[in-house]
Amino acid sequence: MKDKLNFFFDSPKDVPLLAGFIFGFYPFLFFYSNNYTTINTWEHAGFFFLMLVGPAIAVTVLGYIGFGLSGKLKPFRRHLLFVLAVMVMATLLSYGMFFTFKKKVLLALLILLCLLSLKLYNHYKRLLALIMVMSLIPLFKVAVHIYEDIRPLYWVEQPDDIVSVKFRHKPNVYMIQPDGYAGRKVMEKPPFSYQNGFYEWLESNGFKVYDDFRSNYPASLASNASMFAMKHHYFDAMLFPSEEMPNAREVILQNNVLNIFKNNGYQTFLLAQDEYFQQNKTHGIYDHYNINKDDIPYLIPRPQLTRDVLADLANVPSGGQPKFVFVERVLPHHVHLYGDEGKKAKRDAYVEKLQEANLWLKKAIAQIEDKDPNALIIILADHGGWVGIDTYDELYSTKDESLVRSTFTNLAAIRWVGLDNAKYDENLKSNVNVFRVLFSCLAENTSYINHLEKNESYNIRLGSIFNDVYKLIDENGKVVRDKH
Repeated sequence: MKDKLNFFFDSPKDVPLLAGFIFGFYPFLFFYSNNYTTINTWEHAGFFFLMLVGPAIAVTVLGYIGFGLSGKLKPFRRHLLFVLAVMVMATLLSYGMFFTFKKKVLLALLILLCLLSLKLYNHYKRLLALIMVMSLIPLFKVAVHIYEDIRPLYWVEQPDDIVSVKFRHKPNVYMIQPDGYAGRKVMEKPPFSYQNGFYEWLESNGFKVYDDFRSNYPASLASNASMFAMKHHYFDAMLFPSEEMPNAREVILQNNVLNIFKNNGYQTFLLAQDEYFQQNKTHGIYDHYNINKDDIPYLIPRPQLTRDVLADLANVPSGGQPKFVFVERVLPHHVHLYGDEGKKAKRDAYVEKLQEANLWLKKAIAQIEDKDPNALIIILADHGGWVGIDTYDELYSTKDESLVRSTFTNLAAIRWVGLDNAKYDENLKSNVNVFRVLFSCLAENTSYINHLEKNESYNIRLGSIFNDVYKLIDENGKVVRDKH
């Protein structure tokens, strides 16, 4: 191997085509490994391979040929390959890391490389070898992602025959998910310290508000994947757990809950404010979407697709087949974990968004009631508001009880439309069990609640060797810190 490498390095034959490929291959692997969960399809891989490797090959080969056609420039072809070895990669990495081209930095780098090439131009092949060695790290990350992507999803399997449940009642079911809406008892205490009358408004309008309710995971993808699977995933035994857990979008868009509704004759609708759940163009099994996956661009950063969810909700027919409608709005949203604002400023911004969310929720509920007075309506946030948390590191490392509850405690309220829910929802305390309790009630079958998941909440610890998973709230609602 050493002899072959030395022969390659010392050969007078240039390799512009191979060089161009290598110049683009590392940025492709870097970009793909760091954005994998939103571009994990063959179509995305092909698109970004062509977008990053294609121009690198074109610039290198055409530049090499162009220099060769000029008598004055021909002696500098190796200088060109040396400069491009770093310049092309740096330019593509600038886009991959910052989604923009750092022009001043790149210009300074170009000048430096031109000067260095005067002495080091014959070593460009060693740069190629170095780049290939560097490529092993993102290649390993991609391999890990692919492994986690293709593993069977054993965790979604149910312990009983609930997937075959037959409903005795078939009301239209609307689940409205305000993003990051905290629960009542947490809202009234620091760090929120806000008297929010919306909970009482819900109760006065026929909703049962569930106090001491909590999400099982801290962020939207992990939380909703567990909820729609009706099972804990514990971050799916990932080698390196992260908030962007594998297959979360697939589970959200094709899951046991949707299959159960469909088996009972329901039409299913996904009405989302933006394309977040569909970013990787997953082919879900909802019957109707307000965002067509073909409208979602490949490019990153994507121009955000936003929809008027109330207008889309108004277009859902009330007659015909029974309906399940999942409505998602990014309000009030969790606090931003970047920027220079202090905790109080972030809290105040959250409260302002909370007031906007209250008005929007009242409009959505009134719209449903006007069209469908017998609808079963679920108001369920995906997680807490994160108020009091300053950084992502703090979100995943805090031991402060008030901040743990700020992360997980969420709004949960159901208008049961006269159904006898008392026998079924006594132990309903977290998102993972919402649909199992609902289906038990609609089927009038208490056997299904014998297999409720534990009302526990989990988070990962970023920065540990393998991003370990910890239980932060136990079955009894006590804040703990137990390694899973």
